[in-house]
Amino acid sequence: MEILDPRDEVPNTPVGQTLTHEGRSIALVDLGRDASNALRASWSTNQPFQSGGVVDSKWLLPMLGTGSTAASSLLAGNVFLATANPATLMSIGTGVGSAVVGPTGIVAHAPFVAASNAMVPVVAPMMLFSTVSSVMLCARLDRAQQTLGRLSEVVERVRALLDAEDYARLEAAAERIDEIRSEFEHSRRFASDVSARVAKIDHDVSVLRSKYGLLMSGDVKSEGGARAAVSDLNRFFLASLQDVQIDVLQLLLAIQNDPDVVEFRLSQLREKLQRYAERFQQVRDDDRVGAYHRELKGQLDKSKWRFLPSRLRLGDLAAEMERARDIRMEFEAGLARAAQWVDATDAVTDESRRSSLIFYREPDGEQAVRARHTHDIRLERAA
Repeated sequence: MEILDPRDEVPNTPVGQTLTHEGRSIALVDLGRDASNALRASWSTNQPFQSGGVVDSKWLLPMLGTGSTAASSLLAGNVFLATANPATLMSIGTGVGSAVVGPTGIVAHAPFVAASNAMVPVVAPMMLFSTVSSVMLCARLDRAQQTLGRLSEVVERVRALLDAEDYARLEAAAERIDEIRSEFEHSRRFASDVSARVAKIDHDVSVLRSKYGLLMSGDVKSEGGARAAVSDLNRFFLASLQDVQIDVLQLLLAIQNDPDVVEFRLSQLREKLQRYAERFQQVRDDDRVGAYHRELKGQLDKSKWRFLPSRLRLGDLAAEMERARDIRMEFEAGLARAAQWVDATDAVTDESRRSSLIFYREPDGEQAVRARHTHDIRLERAA
């Protein structure tokens, strides 16, 4: 197999490399003119990809003045693909058969060879890592959210546990978040007013999250306290879900409009997910409602063996313990919902790793550099 010198010519067949930063790796491939032309022929003119959305391309512009293969290929109209799953390129040193998968199936099938480290010498690797990592994390969180349903549906399921004012606030926030996501899925980019709309939702949700986060502590001493603990848990969980979804919107907005802050927002979101996982685990370990139920059970057991208690007293204790058991089951159901979401968020699924970052030049007009994230196009190892 002929090995191309990426500094000398624009490749006709795919040329790729694996980039590593702080223990994380991504694959970067210039699909070459043959595969690029095949892909372009399969794209819809008004909506090239069915999934994903627009990514601001200004972080790619430094490539155009470097004389690298990346610059030459983009000028020639080639298509680049970056993916957070570099396993497709692990045999890159000696070449590997690669299938280029498009909306209608495999559109090109050709071996690609390793390029030198000079392939992308100027574009800050951090921006590439941040963008690809952010797209992958957002895909994971979208999949985790699907295990629970749309935010407005999750709010509706615990409506009976919310007072009218808090229900109205959580429902309104859920509807606005779902609305913004629907607009994004329809047009593949955010409107100019989304930043202000997200900021308003963020303020409302932050108040509720902080309020019920503070209330989820202290011992439960009564039936009323146990019911309040169940309500506080559900409200905190709903506010937490919305808080994470708001951060996802802000991260996607940064990818579109302000690449310089993507890494910061990505790190903030990762830390928040970790804090929420630890918080829900702490609530489970404290088991405040369970402790109250066990205390009642102990009182009932002791009363049976003391001097002859009145049947009325025993009946009251038994009834209270039964009610406490029912409340405990509701509390554990709320914790199970939180655990389900945390587990789904932690799981790195194949679905979330299918997304790719595609960047290319428009063939007509100004030939502007474009970038989109999508799972319609990806590299697969050829059999």
